Amino acid sequence: MAKINTANQNNKGHIRSIILRTINIVIVVGLGAFLVYYLLSQIKIQDLKTAFLGVYKPSLVIGLVLMFSIDFFKTYRQKLLIGTEQVRFADMFLVSLIRNAFNMVLPARTGELSYVYVLKRKFKIPVEIGVSTLFIGLIFEIVIVFSMIIISIIIVGLNKYTISSTSVILIAAALLVVSLFVLFYLSKFVGLFIKFGNFLLKKISKLKKNKVFMYVFEKLVETNKNIEIIQKRKIYWKVYLASVGTRVTKFTSFYFLIHATLQPFGYSFSDLPYWVIFLATVTAEISAVLPTHAVAGFGTYEASFAFAFVALGFPKDLSIIAGFNYHIINLLETIVLGVISVGIIALPVYKIRELKDHKISEKKD
Repeated sequence: MAKINTANQNNKGHIRSIILRTINIVIVVGLGAFLVYYLLSQIKIQDLKTAFLGVYKPSLVIGLVLMFSIDFFKTYRQKLLIGTEQVRFADMFLVSLIRNAFNMVLPARTGELSYVYVLKRKFKIPVEIGVSTLFIGLIFEIVIVFSMIIISIIIVGLNKYTISSTSVILIAAALLVVSLFVLFYLSKFVGLFIKFGNFLLKKISKLKKNKVFMYVFEKLVETNKNIEIIQKRKIYWKVYLASVGTRVTKFTSFYFLIHATLQPFGYSFSDLPYWVIFLATVTAEISAVLPTHAVAGFGTYEASFAFAFVALGFPKDLSIIAGFNYHIINLLETIVLGVISVGIIALPVYKIRELKDHKISEKKD
């Protein structure tokens, strides 16, 4: 009888979970569709089509090349963090391209988990190594982004626009400090969750029989051990430089893509200050982290960019056109490269290195 009640409770919990996920999908998709409809109603569709087909080719090519180059820095960083010869540079490069594609399509950066999945499925790298190297890489990127936000605000001086530079700098500085704190004390931070897990295991003995809880807890312990090993290897400065290269190249590629879109409308490089464009594009990038990020970002991404671009003094119609165009171009290249990478890795002739030891190297680089 007790087993039947437990089964009924599990079924109810499963049904409730499905309902909540369905509601969330409907809300996110609905929000994205509404924003796309609203934004397109503010411009002439012909202008959007003309701008897309008439992009300035030299800037477009530079933007696409830079976008492709981002993953050389990202690959070097993750290869450095993972510290094993099991995954070659070319392997990690393909994994990075696949990760980008999933990130573009899935909401709230959940596509990041594809990195862990592909490493585990194809290269037999333990989940805890994938998770630990993913977390550290992401935190470094967050540190770089907030640093760039502060620099851009100081250079641009937002007070001349409709935004208070002081408040934005304070928020960015606070988030930067928090990010740095988490980065250097990450193992201790994760250790708090491990202590809490041990506390629950002592208080609730039934948890020891819960396979899901025990699996997550054991992986968390192993992940923390890998974080400690990475910190002891003294490679943070190399990871930092690679992260700088990743982010600077990414936002520079966005700059050229936006110039490619706006050049036919009479905008030269002098009319598009780098740090002003950065502030608009970073606003759109931050929106992609939120749970409201729609399918492939359509609607929410363009709305965030257009809002920031208008606030920075650009016309509303051109802000919307630029947002759609550079996002679509970015989306197309990222997905195409991701699909090609999946195809290459899935080929029967694609060979991987076979190593018995999958632990992170403890050697200092």
